[in-house]
Formats: sequence, structure tokens, C-alpha cells
Amino acid sequence: MKARTIAVAIAIAMAVQYGAAGENGKKFKTDNEKVAFATKNLMKGLNSTNPGVVEASIRLTAQMKMKYPGADVTVLQDMLNTIATNNRSGCVRYKAYIASNICSDPEWFSNEENVVNADQENFFRAASQRLHQRLLTTNTP
Repeated sequence: MKARTIAVAIAIAMAVQYGAAGENGKKFKTDNEKVAFATKNLMKGLNSTNPGVVEASIRLTAQMKMKYPGADVTVLQDMLNTIATNNRSGCVRYKAYIASNICSDPEWFSNEENVVNADQENFFRAASQRLHQRLLTTNTP
């Protein structure tokens, strides 16, 4: 059972990454097709009962929105907001909150090298620091 869950997580992650990047997999004619394909797979990941799959899908949703800031990810953002308020794990709720903020304002993060180039382990730490900095700084004209 555990091996099956890991295999599903890997398959979803590969489908999303290859779908969003358009590499080594299905070729897409437009970015909208890439985003639609990735969105479909991310929805499955966000609905998973496996916390690792959910966390990976949360991160990939945020990264997709940073890469394609004009993409309509309303359905994913709604799912992130639900996870941020209802998930049993405080860690998962916090990551969903950060990802939802990235989806709301991707321009806050897309030019921040620490966030864009962060590896899987440090993505949420870097995004959290950027969000903290952005929200707590004063706006001066």
C-alpha cells in the first residue's frame, strides 16, 4: 500500500512538472493547454489522502502560478483556501496559506530569486520569508 501511494505521488508530480514545462511528455501548443493539464492533475493531488502528495501539489500549484502569472487557477486557489482552513495538519494549512498568497499576488514572488530558485525543501521557507517581508514593510510613496 505504501509503495502504491509513493508511486501515485511520483506520477502526479511528474505529470504536473512535465505538463507545465512541456518536456519529455505530452507536447502542448499553448501555455493555456499546459496550465489546464497541470490544473487537472493538481486538483487530484490536492484531494489526495496522502499528506506528502497534498504538500507537493501545494508547492507545484504555487510554482505554476509564478511561472504563468496570467493563468486562471481560481479552482486551485479555492482548494488551497479550503486546505488552509480545514486540514488537520498545521504545517499543511500554513503551506496552503502561503501558496494561496502566491496565487493571489504572484508578482510579489516571481522576481525573488530566493523563492524562484528554492529547492523543494526550502521553497516554503523562502516564500514565507518573502511574504513576511512584503506584508510587514511599510508602504512609502
